[in-house]
Amino acid sequence: MTYDIDGKRCMKGNEFFTQVAARPPFSKMHPAVAAFFKDYLSNEKAITFNDRFVLNTHFPPYPSRAFDNLVEQFSTIGEVGERRLYSVTLAVTNRCMYNCWHCYNAGRSQRDLPLSVLKEVIGELQKMSAVRVTLSGGEPLLRNDLEEIAGCFDDSTYLNLNTTGYGLTSERACALQNSGVFAVGVSIDSTDPDLHDRMRGRKGAFDTAIQALILVSKNGLYPYIVSVATQDFLKPNNFKKFIRFAAETGAKEVHLLEPCATGKLAGKQEVLLSSEDRKLILEYQKEIARDDNLPILSSFLYLESPEAFGCGAGITHLYIDGSGEVSPCNLVPISFGNIKDEPLDNILKKMGHHFCKPRTKCVGHILARHIKEENLPTAPEVTNEICEKYLPRNHAIPRFFKIKSSAQGEVGRKELQSAYNKIHEYYNEFWLKEASKPIEDLLDKLSFTGNELVFEAGCGTGFATVIIADRLNNPSNIIAADLSEGMLVEAQKRSQSKGINGIQFVTGDALEILNTRGPFDIIFSSWVLGYIKLKPFFTSANLALPSGGKLAFIVHKENSPYEPLKIFGELVAQDPSILLKQIEFDFPRDMKHIKSEIESAELEVVNLWEGKIIFRYKTPEKVLEHLLKSGAGTAYYEAVDPKRRKSLEKKFVKILAERKESVTEYEVIHDYVACVAEKL
Repeated sequence: MTYDIDGKRCMKGNEFFTQVAARPPFSKMHPAVAAFFKDYLSNEKAITFNDRFVLNTHFPPYPSRAFDNLVEQFSTIGEVGERRLYSVTLAVTNRCMYNCWHCYNAGRSQRDLPLSVLKEVIGELQKMSAVRVTLSGGEPLLRNDLEEIAGCFDDSTYLNLNTTGYGLTSERACALQNSGVFAVGVSIDSTDPDLHDRMRGRKGAFDTAIQALILVSKNGLYPYIVSVATQDFLKPNNFKKFIRFAAETGAKEVHLLEPCATGKLAGKQEVLLSSEDRKLILEYQKEIARDDNLPILSSFLYLESPEAFGCGAGITHLYIDGSGEVSPCNLVPISFGNIKDEPLDNILKKMGHHFCKPRTKCVGHILARHIKEENLPTAPEVTNEICEKYLPRNHAIPRFFKIKSSAQGEVGRKELQSAYNKIHEYYNEFWLKEASKPIEDLLDKLSFTGNELVFEAGCGTGFATVIIADRLNNPSNIIAADLSEGMLVEAQKRSQSKGINGIQFVTGDALEILNTRGPFDIIFSSWVLGYIKLKPFFTSANLALPSGGKLAFIVHKENSPYEPLKIFGELVAQDPSILLKQIEFDFPRDMKHIKSEIESAELEVVNLWEGKIIFRYKTPEKVLEHLLKSGAGTAYYEAVDPKRRKSLEKKFVKILAERKESVTEYEVIHDYVACVAEKL
């Protein structure tokens, strides 16, 4: 069954954005960055393929772990200090039996890297969170171990393969799909078989390519065509004929490349496209994005324009050739070192001296005329000289990175403190009347001798605090921390009403207190983690607990309560400017996520379970009141532009009423994970 978003098999790019931006991890973006993506995707379209949506081969399919990886890297991508890679072209061989007219790889070493070296560098690439890796050549299918190479990547990386089609069989296509390859791009430059064969330097190349596309489709791989544009190719009659031909072959996409004066075309400036040619490609892309009956048209010209992501050569993109030479881009034949001889990280540090920020101009175009050596790529010492002399250190920054660097402000300590100070008097009625039972269940999993030292992170109005204090011989053995002074006032009232004195109530950041006030025998938290990031909290808990000490907590699942947060997310996705700040909480996806984080903090899970609490209301207005007075939606509300809050409330209530028009009762379902862990 095809994975459809709201039942659709094809949609415009900005419509696709509106759907996915309502869900994590996109919903965690800064609103300024989200607005950029909505605008960028307006000239794209998304199609369904094998239960997922595909924008084009520049991006991983959605949903996928690689897509999540891409979104999660947006905050650091483009920075040299903590390098995160968007894309890598990994040539597994430089060997090829074709003689293509435009080959950028011409003249390189024909000696392949051993599999062991490739496995090592793949591990390094994944540590840098490489989102998209293109396996290329030469002709990658000449390597008999190609499937094993592909299988070294996990699903946080999206894999595609570029090929002439030579050597592809049904068996190999199936094996590649099983090894994790998602897409296969087959090179075709003309609808005329004879012309294509001449351009590729091999008789029968056209038939080989067509057969390869058929095999790719039959074996569940995403089929697309890779074409190098010429001025003749771009003439309207020729181009439209080619797009229709691509549709007839079953190709889902045509990926259009510009010729570059490098490799076989070194020094041939006449092959470069004019500014008018480039404008024509962008016009074609917009036109085709509006036609659901034609394949996707993608181009680096749009992706790497100054108004989008620019040229990320050496920063967000790398090229590693079939012999191990590391270059900033496929089209820039300069080497900063060889992975056979030194670790990739060392090579990238040298590259980072010259490539510090993405650029608005193509590095290939800047440097091509200055690379005059016959043996390419240039040796590192020559590379350094060329870059020092000809590569500007001061340059303009692409629009995306300007927006990203200026996107300030997120919902943090100050906003959470303000939110809970506003609702402390409503908390018991709108939250604890249902949320107290899971707290009691969790406390029942803990054994007390009465002499324990206890830390409670986020005590709220003190419901768990007084239960714990009652089980201790000395109530002063518990430190109960909360950001909100209002919540602590309620907690103190509760303890006094129970006749319990001596509890150490502390106003402040729970993580900071945990790091300075230990050790503790028990660390307890209910309904607070997620606002506190999981990994640092669990790491600090490990340091604060003695051997045998316990960590116990309840935490909301990510995107819960699902339906209200989905509506809120959709409204923000339609107009990201509603938000003034980023909302990037760290709630867990599920029990598996919690188990992984607990174990990475070197704690051992003792008990782990999931559950839900349900609040029921007669009207959508009461649902909204619950969200704003329980804490479940209060922190989100703090990020909304105050001038637009009332309007947003009305829209929320209207949408909820429309979606539930036949019901007499509205359920708000909060899903959670509870856990008891122990330090061994």
